[in-house]
Amino acid sequence: MPTAMTMLEAFRANFPGLTQFLTALCYLFGLWAGVSALLLMQRRQRYDGGVTRRAILVRAALCALFLYLPTAIGSGQETLFGERTISSYSAGSAVSEQGRQALNTVIAFVQLVGLWAFVWGWVLLDRAHARGHYEPALGNKAVAHLVGGAFCINIVATLQGLAQTFGLEKLLAYVLVVGG
Repeated sequence: MPTAMTMLEAFRANFPGLTQFLTALCYLFGLWAGVSALLLMQRRQRYDGGVTRRAILVRAALCALFLYLPTAIGSGQETLFGERTISSYSAGSAVSEQGRQALNTVIAFVQLVGLWAFVWGWVLLDRAHARGHYEPALGNKAVAHLVGGAFCINIVATLQGLAQTFGLEKLLAYVLVVGG
C-alpha cells in the first residue's frame, strides 16, 4: 500500500523530466515567436495598421529569451540574488529523515512551479502587446508572474531574505540551512 513518503518520492522522481519538458516547450515557443515576429514584420511592411513596432520587438525579445532560457534564468538569478546559480540548502537540525525527503520534494515542486510561472509571465507579456495596443491589466498580471516565478525558482534565497527581513533567521536555521 502506498504511503505519503513513497508518493512524494515518486513525484520527485518525475521532476527532471518535467523540467526538460518545460525547457523543450520554451524552445518551441521561441521558434514560434521568431517566425511570428518575421510574419508581423512582413505585415507591417504591407502597411497593416494593426501591427505596431512594439509588438514586433516584444515578439523578437520573446524569441531570444525562450531560445536562450537557461542563460536568461542565470542572468535573472544574478540580477535578483547576486549569484548565477540557484542557492543550495540542506535540512536543518529539527528535520527528520522523512522530513528531509518531504522538504526536498516541496522545494523542487516550488522551483518547478516557479519556472512555469516565469515562462507564462513572458507569454502574458507578449499577449499584452500583441493586439496593437497595450493592455495594462494583462501587463500587470505578466509582471506578477515574472517576479513570482523568479522568487519561486530561487525559493531558498527568497526564504532567507524574508527571514532576515523579519528577524526569523534562527527559526529558518532549524528547518533549512542555506548553502549547506
